[in-house]
Amino acid sequence: MRRTNIILLVLMPALMVSSCIKPFDPHIDSKDVNKLVVSGQITDRGGDQIVSISMSCPINHLEHRPLAGCSVRIIDDKDNEFPMGDSGDGNYHVWIDSSYLTAGAAFKIEIVTPEGIKITSDFDSISECPPVDSVYFLRKDLPTVDPQVFVKGIQFYCDLDGKNTDSRFYRIEAIETWEYHADYPLEWWYDGVVHHVFPPDYSRFVCWSNVLVKVIYTLSTDNLVENKYHLFPLNFVDNHSSRLVYGYSLLINQYALSEAAYTYWDQLRINSSEDGGLYNKQPLAIKGNLHNISNPDQDVLGFFGVSSIKSKRIFVRNVENLELEYVSNCTPISPGPNGLADILPLTYPAYLMANGQGYDLVVLDPECVNCMAIGGTNVKPVFWPY
Repeated sequence: MRRTNIILLVLMPALMVSSCIKPFDPHIDSKDVNKLVVSGQITDRGGDQIVSISMSCPINHLEHRPLAGCSVRIIDDKDNEFPMGDSGDGNYHVWIDSSYLTAGAAFKIEIVTPEGIKITSDFDSISECPPVDSVYFLRKDLPTVDPQVFVKGIQFYCDLDGKNTDSRFYRIEAIETWEYHADYPLEWWYDGVVHHVFPPDYSRFVCWSNVLVKVIYTLSTDNLVENKYHLFPLNFVDNHSSRLVYGYSLLINQYALSEAAYTYWDQLRINSSEDGGLYNKQPLAIKGNLHNISNPDQDVLGFFGVSSIKSKRIFVRNVENLELEYVSNCTPISPGPNGLADILPLTYPAYLMANGQGYDLVVLDPECVNCMAIGGTNVKPVFWPY
């Protein structure tokens, strides 16, 4: 009996805790759904400028909802107007000559939706942007949850060296490009009949991937004596990735921002940070510079900004003191005991492994013979040096 009482005493707190757990179902007010979302930025490089307009969606039904049919125009502080063309997919385009896009010039956007709702932004001014001082990397080993295990790789950085007349507020964009290869050329394939490609097809053996690093980088020197910054951390590339095997490049776009634009992007950075968890902090309610003239109580999401931009690219190959540990995801499999007869028509074409004399009864995934199967392109970038 005493043993039973002890067990009950131990189990009761656990039962009480489990009975108190309820699913978290946040209430989303209907007015917070179907808000207009505007994303656009003019740069001093001139040429085709793009503004995207869409509608927000419920949190439990995420999808991109582009809004076509709007009347959109950009206006500068000298009353020059630049009407934007509707491409039908929520993107609006206009060509603005760089002669209009000089330091100090200010621009705003005006939008009229198909329902007649009028949206406008505050004016945003172009600030001077210094050249990207330098982009470089350092060999680093990052700690993991296991104190005995480290992730080996390279950490990228950039330096800022601006004049006092340049902007003090920046957003930095990082774009990766790397070369990667399929494991085999296309030689044998099966779609109910075995086909032999001779000589083997290497047209989709070498590819390049071009990807925006999905991290928001913001930098302010407003509280510093000089408009300079050293060792600003960017992305980390580990030695398990295919990115460092054949050649890697990182393009840095450095945007000079107004203080208002910087505040907006920095709040986005804080909200998108992976540090912490759901209960560590409350997400910031981010206010942009867009206003609903027709219904002032209805928020408009996003920010319309203008900026000057400078860029610099770095190429990386054969990193010293870094042994690559990349393992291909290509995994040949046997079709089954009946050989080719076990390959289902819905999987055609099935790619077969060559053996020098013919083919083996081994099926290869499409990515094993087609580097474009994982999203890259087999067109060599014009800037690629290797």
